[in-house]
Amino acid sequence: MNDNIYVQLSRYTQPVLIIFGTIGALLNQILFHRRKLIKKASCTVYLRALSINDILVLYLIVLTQWLNDQFHWDPSGTYVWFCKIRTYAMFILYAMSPYYIVLVCIDRLCRTSKYSSLREIATPSKAHRIIIITVLMVILAYSHILFQYNINRSKCFARNFSYYHVLGYFILIFYCLLPPLLMSIFSSWTLILLHCYRRKQEKQYHLKIILPSKNHRCNRNYQLLKILFLYVTTTIICTLPFSILMLLHTHQFNSNRQLVVYIKTAVLLCNVNHCTSFYIYTLGTPLYRRELLHLMQSFRRRFVLWLTHVN
Repeated sequence: MNDNIYVQLSRYTQPVLIIFGTIGALLNQILFHRRKLIKKASCTVYLRALSINDILVLYLIVLTQWLNDQFHWDPSGTYVWFCKIRTYAMFILYAMSPYYIVLVCIDRLCRTSKYSSLREIATPSKAHRIIIITVLMVILAYSHILFQYNINRSKCFARNFSYYHVLGYFILIFYCLLPPLLMSIFSSWTLILLHCYRRKQEKQYHLKIILPSKNHRCNRNYQLLKILFLYVTTTIICTLPFSILMLLHTHQFNSNRQLVVYIKTAVLLCNVNHCTSFYIYTLGTPLYRRELLHLMQSFRRRFVLWLTHVN
């Protein structure tokens, strides 16, 4: 693959991602503020934060990346402060999205726990505090980037090879591997708790519950878990190629131009992960699908009333 192919891929894919991602994020915000029951759910707090973070990724990173690819607009190669801040913000914003889903998984686990102390964690007030703590932890974890990136030959790059080598492993572990691993652990743990709860109900009331649909609360939890596992798969598919290529590049640093082009192409795949939360998670959940249908019907009624009033 050469630069021309990459530029063509970027030209036609990134605007589509920005458009669809923006629509999805805005619809998420509208849906999650539409009804009081959904608005006050702790799970919704994390999903709203995820949508906001994805919007920031799309316009602060994807859009500027597209402008650089198509029009060679890149202030990071001229201003040191811009180089440091943009790179720092890029890594933080990329890292935050999967960790919001990790928080959703933890929230599901707390809600299904038999301990009241854990169930109390799954509240909107606690969710806001947990988000603040998580953001601060990510900011601190990536703070080393501010001191290690600088302009080198009109490009924003790491100061030396040893740091770049460590950064490759750091990204592989904390961006690609750890979030899906945590999602899988907490989701599986929740699934086990739900199974134990169902078995206990069967023994206590001498019932045979064949499907979780017999219990609406369990059914909702199972549906959310299915979507979480789908999101884990999507995250791995979108981020693993970039992490592997980044790790390979750390052993060659800047000597292989072909590998650099592959890394830039893998970044385009990473960007897909920041426009899919609405289409995978929200549309994949029956509760949110019904809310979206009601929202569309409400818009349709208002549009018809507006046309009637105009005519």
